Amino acid sequence: MTIQRFLIVLMKWLAAFALAAGIVMLIRLFCIESYRISTDAMEEALHKGDYILVNKIPGKNRPVRGKVVLFTSPLSRDSADAPLFISRCIGMPGDTIRVSMDGYTINGQKIPRSPRSLCSYFITLSAKETFLETLEKLDIPLRDFRQESFGCMLSLTAFEEYQLREELPDAINRHFIGEQMQEYMLIVPRKDRAYPLDAASLTACKEIILRETDGKASFRDGKLYLDGRETHFFFFRQDYYWVLSDNTNEAVDSRHLGFIPADHIVGNAWLCWYSPDKQRIFKPVH
Repeated sequence: MTIQRFLIVLMKWLAAFALAAGIVMLIRLFCIESYRISTDAMEEALHKGDYILVNKIPGKNRPVRGKVVLFTSPLSRDSADAPLFISRCIGMPGDTIRVSMDGYTINGQKIPRSPRSLCSYFITLSAKETFLETLEKLDIPLRDFRQESFGCMLSLTAFEEYQLREELPDAINRHFIGEQMQEYMLIVPRKDRAYPLDAASLTACKEIILRETDGKASFRDGKLYLDGRETHFFFFRQDYYWVLSDNTNEAVDSRHLGFIPADHIVGNAWLCWYSPDKQRIFKPVH
């Protein structure tokens, strides 16, 4: 083979390799990409150490209510290198949401909390021994267990709580207490819709209003001022979403980050392609 012919063949191989690499990069950038789950935020739907495929296809990465989504932090302090988070989409643009211990009421429709979502529980010292024995009998894992001055804390799913309360005597159940959560109501901002402002909504929207006004908005005494004038409404330039994690004790979600802008949604979690638990491999993310 002459040197000229060798160079032609080499150039063809390099061109084919470059084309293949380019296709792979485009697929990862715009279509599907693999990510490793590094927290327990979505337990039991996803476990720490799982590898998932995320659907990033343009037009298809808009969240769907109840689906697990990957997104970047919208906080201005994270703008240089925004961290990635994963949660479940609870509120769509324009939704009115009331959050309580029993679940969510969205636009007047009650959506029960997932039986796999984790909550914190307190057990007094007098009931601790019987409680732990029952926990072992029912083969319920001891999650986030910590000793307190007057008892102990741990995390359970709603279904595990049901199992325990059915098994424990009434005298012990009285010493098995669920952590109370403060109820709240909010409206998810929608593009080009007048958003009414009060002290509560300003707290939830402050970060995204500053972002949309390039920091020109000001806040005083629970009120919004634009160009020095007080305003009771704001028109957002894009849609927003409210996301919550299944394991709220281990999560960073809209309770900490506020509303998630549409342009911060990376995509929908689609498939678990590898997991330390072999039964989870190639299972869809529900």
